[in-house]
Amino acid sequence: MTPNPRFRCPACGFTVFNRRLPTCESCSVPLPEAMRLTEAERARIAQDEERNARTRQELARQAEELEQQKERRRGDGG
Repeated sequence: MTPNPRFRCPACGFTVFNRRLPTCESCSVPLPEAMRLTEAERARIAQDEERNARTRQELARQAEELEQQKERRRGDGG
């Protein structure tokens, strides 16, 4: 994936990879507000991350449950 060229630090030209940060990761100059994520965008990302974490936990739990069922069947001889 090619980074969007408009998200470059105006001071040093470094590609801005993390728009949550208020400053450039390379030169520490404050980034223009239009380049940073809004509070609403950051909140939506946080919600998405929480939902994804819960989904991963549930999938891991289901996989463990399936593995335990397989182990029980192996012990039963069938």
